[in-house]
Amino acid sequence: MVIAALCCMAPALAQRTFGSAKYTAMCSYYGETISGDITAYEAGKTADKVVKDIMSVIGLKSNFELRAANVPNAAAVILKSKRYILYNPGFMDKINSATGNKWAAVSILAHEIGHHLNGHTLDNVGSRPQTELEADEFSGFVLRKMGATLEEAQSAMALIASMKGSHSHPAKNDRLAYIATGWRSAGGNGSDNATIVSSSPSVPQVTKQPAQKPAEVVSLKPVAVKAAQTVVKRQPTKHDKIQESIGSNKHIVSDAHFNANPEGKYFLTAKGNLVQVANDNVYLIASLERSDRPGYKLMLDDKASQDNIYIGSGGALVSASGRKIGYLQTR
Repeated sequence: MVIAALCCMAPALAQRTFGSAKYTAMCSYYGETISGDITAYEAGKTADKVVKDIMSVIGLKSNFELRAANVPNAAAVILKSKRYILYNPGFMDKINSATGNKWAAVSILAHEIGHHLNGHTLDNVGSRPQTELEADEFSGFVLRKMGATLEEAQSAMALIASMKGSHSHPAKNDRLAYIATGWRSAGGNGSDNATIVSSSPSVPQVTKQPAQKPAEVVSLKPVAVKAAQTVVKRQPTKHDKIQESIGSNKHIVSDAHFNANPEGKYFLTAKGNLVQVANDNVYLIASLERSDRPGYKLMLDDKASQDNIYIGSGGALVSASGRKIGYLQTR
């Protein structure tokens, strides 16, 4: 299994310490601050196979080396003039377990490969929103080519990415959208490979027959034929069920509005979860907790980035820097 094999490291003899070179053009998956020396090991056999599978679907050879390392999750980096994909085996194990599928770890590796193949690590700038979105789109494209559904391609990002953007990484909603764009483009015709059925009945072709001698004419009374009508009961879709759940005051306490995404659909549930509804899926964004800051009783804890949202008077949503970023509207 991918989960177990990604955690396999080679013996200590394969260890290599890069030291301060870690700051050279690093593009990390979630944009965490990386401190301390980087120590790398030989990649596990299954992780190495995953990378080879990714490269095979795009028909290119690797221009980097894959290494297990003590990074928070994964990163594309140039160290001492050489390209590397670094990944944390323990993190890969946890993300696959949390999502319940093998594709979460695969999507992260595909994202980092996208950075190298798009030349994002060549300018010594590191992560920035536009290059992250390009790598997300590449990830979505590759995962569909490898057989993943859209939900599977988005699973890692949907689970952990921060709802709010930063100077280096876009907001979760944007990243999910770019993964979906890449996934759809891998279909070949820009669609989801849906079967197209013509709504017009076929018209039979009339072939002109050679002239025949007049035959005896037999008069037939026309018979009215009543077309049978079959009534098909429509089954509720996943979208219907989500709308039914979200539309019920039994489950939703407040609507949430964010300045950065005014068209987004966010809700605070009765269980204290801030969720977003997008593409007929419900994503957990943050959880309601007791505030850790004076002046606020409650906060929404975004455990992925530890960048909490504080609930002020009148339902105002305030960032850690004290800036109003939205508001809650009670139903």
